[in-house]
Amino acid sequence: MNRNEVTLQKMFSIIIEELRENSRWGTAHIYQATSNAFSAFVNNQELPLRKLNSAILKRFENHLRQRNCSWNTVSTYIKTIRSVYHRAVDMKCARYIPRLFEHVYTGTRADRKKSLETSDISYLVRQTEMSIQETNYLSQNQQTKVFFVLMFMLRGIPFVDLAYLHKRDLQGNVLSYRRRKTGRALTV
Repeated sequence: MNRNEVTLQKMFSIIIEELRENSRWGTAHIYQATSNAFSAFVNNQELPLRKLNSAILKRFENHLRQRNCSWNTVSTYIKTIRSVYHRAVDMKCARYIPRLFEHVYTGTRADRKKSLETSDISYLVRQTEMSIQETNYLSQNQQTKVFFVLMFMLRGIPFVDLAYLHKRDLQGNVLSYRRRKTGRALTV
């Protein structure tokens, strides 16, 4: 590729296609969301990589904040653009600019507590046990609670792994399965 004609959006397209070909759907989704946000920021105009600079990145950061994006969203988008930029540098499609991302936010913030108290989990487990014992039919809400409690008790098993479990994965009190995302074998 000619260095002068490669755009940020073209690099995004190349990488997103690769991610999808490799079934990395979550990462592809983040890259697509970042590409969409940046395209909206530049009014769907192509931005040649040679024109990418710290001032544009700072304006993009401000644009996201004005749209009420959280700092963690801003950070994710900026880090994704940084990743695309480094990939372009590796492919010789862009020249390396030291400290290009120095003045934009790439950290993480814990703005609010996300965990439940032990008493809340205990209450939820008791309520779920009672609802299972009391009826043969569970509403969708009750089924959701059952899945949540089961996932919690199985050390935070991801839903996709829970969905792919087989009866043969349970031997006595031991559950053995392979992670869908990584292929790693786990035992609970």
